[in-house]
Amino acid sequence: MHGSMKTITHLVLPALILSLAVFSTAEIRADNGRAPANGTIAYVMTDLFWAVYQTPDGKTECPRGFNDGPREQFEILFPDGSVRTVVDTQLKQEIETWHPTTEPDALPFFEVEGALSWGLNLDGETGANDFTHPDGAQGIDNEVYRAVGCIIGFRGPDGVEVIFQNKAIADRRYNRMMMELTGVDDLRNDDDVTVTLYRGLDRLLTDATGMKVIPGGSQRVDMRWGAKLIRRTRGEIIDGVLSTEPMADMVMPWMNLNVPSIQLFRDMRLELQLTPTGAEGLIAGYADVDTWYQQLIRNDSTHHLSNGQISGISLYKALRRLADAYPDPETGANTAISTALDVKLTQVFIVHPPGDVATAGLTTH
Repeated sequence: MHGSMKTITHLVLPALILSLAVFSTAEIRADNGRAPANGTIAYVMTDLFWAVYQTPDGKTECPRGFNDGPREQFEILFPDGSVRTVVDTQLKQEIETWHPTTEPDALPFFEVEGALSWGLNLDGETGANDFTHPDGAQGIDNEVYRAVGCIIGFRGPDGVEVIFQNKAIADRRYNRMMMELTGVDDLRNDDDVTVTLYRGLDRLLTDATGMKVIPGGSQRVDMRWGAKLIRRTRGEIIDGVLSTEPMADMVMPWMNLNVPSIQLFRDMRLELQLTPTGAEGLIAGYADVDTWYQQLIRNDSTHHLSNGQISGISLYKALRRLADAYPDPETGANTAISTALDVKLTQVFIVHPPGDVATAGLTTH
C-alpha cells in the first residue's frame, strides 16, 4: 500500500509542480501584457455604485452633519400637539415625493463641502466649482456626489442604497452588464481596442460560499431584451488602464428590491484597471436627472428611503440645482448631472448567439 502511494506520489507530484509552474508563468505573462486568446477578453459586472468619497467620520466633506430623512423632516414640519389631517400631512409629503418640484426647500439640505471626489474630468475644463481627485488630478466633475455625499443611505459600506444595489447585481440577472474587449494585442499597453457593452442572461459563477464571484464563468448575450442596450466604442490601454471614448448615450438596467428600472447616461466613458481575471475602476458621464430620480423612487418608496434618511423631496431639488449639462432647449435648465460610479468586474467568457451580433442592435460611438 505504502509502495503504491509512493509510486503515485512520484508520478503525480512532478506533473502537479509542472502544471503550477506553467500556470504561474502564464499568469505572469498575462500580467506583463500578453495578448488574450484571439485578442479578446470579456468581463461581467459584479459591483456598481455611485462614487462617494468618504473620510472616516465624514466631517471633512460634511462639516454640518448628515441630512434628515422623511421621518425626521415630518417631525419638524408637523410637530405633535397640532391639529392636522392626513391629506395635509402624509398625503401632501407623499405627493411631493412622487411629483417633486424645484421650489425652494422649506428645510435645510447639506451638500458636500469637501474639495476631493472620485470621478473624471468630463468636460475637459477645470472650473472653480470642480473637485480634485485624491491623486491630485484637477477638474473632476461629480455633482451627484455633491448631492448625495451627506446622505447616510448613499455612504458605504452599510448605506441602504449600497447594500440593495450590490445585492441586486449578485442575486438578480436583470442588472447583468458585460464588457468585451476585442483587437487586444497587449493587455498592458494597446493604443486601439474595441469595447462593446452587452447585457447578459446568466447567473454569476461563485465559489462554494456563494458570496465571491470567480473568473472563468460564461454568459450568453441577451438579444431579446438587451439588443438595444448594446454599445460599442474605442479605447486604449496604458499601463494596464483602459480608457474609452465617450458614448453619446447609454441605457443601463438598474434594479433593486425587485423593481425593474433603468439609468440613462450621456457621454459615458470607462476608466478601468485591467487584469486577466478582473477589472476595477470608474464609469463616468452625465446622468439624466428625471430618470435618476424616478429609478430611486420606484425602487425604494418612502419606506425604504426613510431607512437611509433619504428625503426624495429635498434630494430632487438638489439634483436640479446642481445639474450641469444638457440644458433644455426651451427653459435653459440643465437636464443632466455629472456623476461617477465605482465598478468591479470579473473575467467571463461571452457566448455569442449564431449569426452576426456585431451589428445587431448595436449603437456605435
